Amino acid sequence: VYVEVLRGTPLLIQIYFWFFVLPEVMKLTGWGPLIWFATLPPFVIGVIGLAVNYSANEAENYRAGLLAVPTGQTEAGLALGLSKWQTIRLVVLPQALRIVIPPVTNDFIALFKDTSICSMILITELTGLYYQYKSNPNIVMELTLTVAGIYLLISYPLAILSRRLEKK
Repeated sequence: VYVEVLRGTPLLIQIYFWFFVLPEVMKLTGWGPLIWFATLPPFVIGVIGLAVNYSANEAENYRAGLLAVPTGQTEAGLALGLSKWQTIRLVVLPQALRIVIPPVTNDFIALFKDTSICSMILITELTGLYYQYKSNPNIVMELTLTVAGIYLLISYPLAILSRRLEKK
């Protein structure tokens, strides 16, 4: 349910939930254990929202990677006298990690770009700065190209690293 709800709803709605809805519910109900949540700064809520959203995606990546390893590999490890945990650690996980490297690195690049959504909850970041200054028609093109260029300069090396990891 956790994975399906988080993967099936837009990240922006989730960020709004963490920033607007949950603190109000905490204030109105006075629910003790989480009342402190209502006082968190926007940056912390943005980190929580992105982490919770991407945790569901990563869980699905790792689940798919583990299921992609043939069951014969597990059976072979057990037949060789390895314990269940040794089989997982020494036989299954190394094979699964090779499978999940591409989607995990792609998700980290997407996570970096999705930080722009946090500008919707009062966090000043690159896209938020663009939004503040876009009202000046003389610099809109320069701002757009600059912001896009900065995102590209940061995410492109991550893509190169991803390719290198895949080859190894």
